[in-house]
Amino acid sequence: MGMFVNWGVYNLAWNKRRISPWGPLPEKVTHRSWTTKIPILGWLNMKHEVRQHGYLFWLRPFWIELAMGFFFGYAYSHFASIADQITPTSDGSNEMLIWSPTISLFCMTTLLCIATFVDFDERMIPDEVTVFGTLIALVLAAFLPESRLLDTEALSNGLKIHLHAHSPKQWFVWAKEPRVLLYCMGLLGFWGIASMPKICTLRYGLKRGLQLMVASVLRPRRKSLAVGEKRRRKPFTITTIIAVSCMSGWAFFYAIWKWGDASQWESLFSAILGMTAGLLLVWSVRLIGSLAAKQEAMGFGDVTLMAMIGAFLGWQAVIITFFIAPFAGIIIGLVQALARKGNELAFGPYLSLGAIIVVLFWSTIWERVAGVLERHISAVPFFLMLMLSAMGVMLYGWRMIKEKILA
Repeated sequence: MGMFVNWGVYNLAWNKRRISPWGPLPEKVTHRSWTTKIPILGWLNMKHEVRQHGYLFWLRPFWIELAMGFFFGYAYSHFASIADQITPTSDGSNEMLIWSPTISLFCMTTLLCIATFVDFDERMIPDEVTVFGTLIALVLAAFLPESRLLDTEALSNGLKIHLHAHSPKQWFVWAKEPRVLLYCMGLLGFWGIASMPKICTLRYGLKRGLQLMVASVLRPRRKSLAVGEKRRRKPFTITTIIAVSCMSGWAFFYAIWKWGDASQWESLFSAILGMTAGLLLVWSVRLIGSLAAKQEAMGFGDVTLMAMIGAFLGWQAVIITFFIAPFAGIIIGLVQALARKGNELAFGPYLSLGAIIVVLFWSTIWERVAGVLERHISAVPFFLMLMLSAMGVMLYGWRMIKEKILA
């Protein structure tokens, strides 16, 4: 999987690079030893190709592959220690408490690593990572309900309850009603429309803006054409994939709602709400920051990235991830800002790091958060709206200070 991360970093970026010990030979390289295809060691055997790939090009992918192996070994032991707190059962469910969250974290971390290093390199996050990652998270939620985070407060009382959309309170009694299925289908469709590449502008009014948005989705303008290439106005490939995935997802939702057991639907419903919470939270920050500061606060790749994290972890964890992220990356951010002499930072890596911290320290975090949510869970949307409003006011005030005073 470390090899897959390195492949994704170089092949899913906007500027693709043919840097791979298992890929085709670059120009002026006539031979490679068979040992080059061995993970980790292969990069050491490519050290002499600096003229083709750059100075110390092998160092980062070498450490990525090495670190992935150690990390997943640690992750397995981490979830094994949690499972040891539960009395073993004859049906092997405790074994699932180890492997299910390990597999989920395995998938999420792999995708987050690709997004992190592409974002560091190019200030963008590939849709291939976030779109497919969100779909993978929804499938895992349905078929591996044990992959969800545990309610560790209930675990301390001898109850095995996975985090759901109404934790730490009781699960919704109306969750199997047909209207809930329609809500989930609508939220998946909303995610699909939001994730599609498009042009959004109100410069020419609301009606004209909607027309331009629909046209940019169905018949996008292609500026970069090869010499002699015929202009074809058709949706981007990722747009088609998202549309087909949403329609397939509606059928999938219906199948789980109709024939799946209660834990599967509970897990899938919670993943959908987590996906929507992550999407709306960062999208709101992006819109408010752009309006108040007159500059892009966050890229849309961060929006779809948080939707993916929310689908894996749930809305409670994705909100905590968002507030942890600045602290998780403050040291790296300062070094990055000093080295590059700029004020534009890639925020995706810190969201990714925050998500991994939340998973690994979930017991400690949930112990401090569960009591507050138990008393004020219905006030969470209002609290977030208040925080976003305060952020908008501060950004607007700072912009006025820079324009009127510091200018």
